Amino acid sequence: MPPAARRNSMRTILLTLVLVLLAAAPRGAHAPWPGAGSVGAQEPDQEAMPRDSVVNELDAEDEGAPSLPAGATSPLFADTELLEFTLETNIDGLKRDREEENEERPGVLRMTTDDGSELVLDVKVRTRGNFRLKRSTCRFPPIRLNFQKKQVVGTVFEYQDKLKLVTHCQDRGDRWEQNVLKEYSIYRIFNELSDRSFQVRLARITYIDTENPDDDPLVRLAFLIERDDQMAIRLEGSLVELTQMHPARYEAQQAALVSVFQYMVGNTDWSAYQFHNIVPMRAEGPIWFPVPYDFDWSGLVDAPYAEPAEQLSIRNVKERVYRGFCWPETDYAALYQQFEDERADIMAIYDGMPGITEDTQKSVTRYLDEFYDVIGNEGRRRRRIEEACRTW
Repeated sequence: MPPAARRNSMRTILLTLVLVLLAAAPRGAHAPWPGAGSVGAQEPDQEAMPRDSVVNELDAEDEGAPSLPAGATSPLFADTELLEFTLETNIDGLKRDREEENEERPGVLRMTTDDGSELVLDVKVRTRGNFRLKRSTCRFPPIRLNFQKKQVVGTVFEYQDKLKLVTHCQDRGDRWEQNVLKEYSIYRIFNELSDRSFQVRLARITYIDTENPDDDPLVRLAFLIERDDQMAIRLEGSLVELTQMHPARYEAQQAALVSVFQYMVGNTDWSAYQFHNIVPMRAEGPIWFPVPYDFDWSGLVDAPYAEPAEQLSIRNVKERVYRGFCWPETDYAALYQQFEDERADIMAIYDGMPGITEDTQKSVTRYLDEFYDVIGNEGRRRRRIEEACRTW
């Protein structure tokens, strides 16, 4: 057992779990768990989780629409083939909508189906997000599509309601579209490592500004993210609104898998106990597991606006820092073998990916190879991962 983990396991299990709401920390930095002690029988505080649309409520017109069956995957995420459609809406208006809660703007989604017919869907569109919603960060903000559930029955969007769309951020330069592909690939990497993950679908979208019909259409890559509640249905788990949770409540091996995965992609912008870019999912009984999302501040993406927190003492986001806790039950040997077993499939994600450049594929492969060099060396993985874990 690593020394840090040994110290952690010796901590008294008789202290009462302390749950306090912490002040917001800078992106990428999170304070140590404020209290040590047993996980006991005490449940986490069940309050409002700081999460963008955790569970989607049905609009009035969606009452009576079919719901996704338990254990099922929705048609949209049952395939990884590139999805192509046109979105007609007030693009200039969306670019002006920079508040956390903005009005939904009317829109139309058009696409050609597999049989060659045209599918036309009425959608409502609004901006969403936090950091990327700022005009200083992204000229083209991330958006949310709101479908009419009764209208999408029998289509690729069946069962969908409100869907997050990760967009290209800036209209100028190919680098921004490459960043979309790199972040999309990170979701796909974790899909290979665990079913307990958000599914995604890559799309090529033609944006038509209805307020400026004479403007040339804008064609860019983006990706759609599975909704929280549909992920819970697929995994036959449940979502519980929380403020934070003691790390010891998580299933150790899955939590360690998430932590090593975050180290793999160079992401420090997350917190398993404060639920920063983490959704806590509850399986049967007392089993909890963290599901990661939002990877634009990772080293693999290396977005121009991403900066590491000062507390981490690293020069840039490409420098890896292990931010996992010391779960004494972790079987590190099995964990490293899991990454090795999936290596070929992970690297294959980039083969033939629509829109990816040769330079992007080379840089991503090189970055991932550096991770595999670490876990393939006993001394390095012990120093950089096992002994670097955080106690609580």
